[in-house]
Amino acid sequence: MSAHPWPDPLQPPGPGDIRELLTRFWTYLAELADLLPHGEILLAAEQVAAVRAVVIQMMLALNGIQRPPATRRLNRYLSASQRAALEKTLIAPSAGVDAWLGQAVALVVIYRWYAPQLVARYALDYPAHAEQQAWNTLTQALPGWPQAVTTE
Repeated sequence: MSAHPWPDPLQPPGPGDIRELLTRFWTYLAELADLLPHGEILLAAEQVAAVRAVVIQMMLALNGIQRPPATRRLNRYLSASQRAALEKTLIAPSAGVDAWLGQAVALVVIYRWYAPQLVARYALDYPAHAEQQAWNTLTQALPGWPQAVTTE
């Protein structure tokens, strides 16, 4: 067993990294619109995991770091409340479409908490066009997708 350095070499994210994460979230999320109607549950699971990975990177960015590429201990870089929020998106009572929609909507709620903070901290424009495109795609393709998600 090889020793892992402690702590991991940490790097701060740059504005370009954050801008890309904010847009990538919506790009990845919109891909569910093609997977779920075709019953591609395995691919949907992978896609939701990719969306979750973006949210983790956003959380880490708000904590001032990029995800260490070879870390074996991610918990140390997230607060207990951040971990708890993410862990709730892992719960799927079944493997049906509704379970994946529920996880995706939960990730949208988390995104909407972190994205405005990142936009303010890094003086970025919010990717409203990417969000609107993704939202249109999801609402048209997925009858169970909500018309709106509020975080208040």
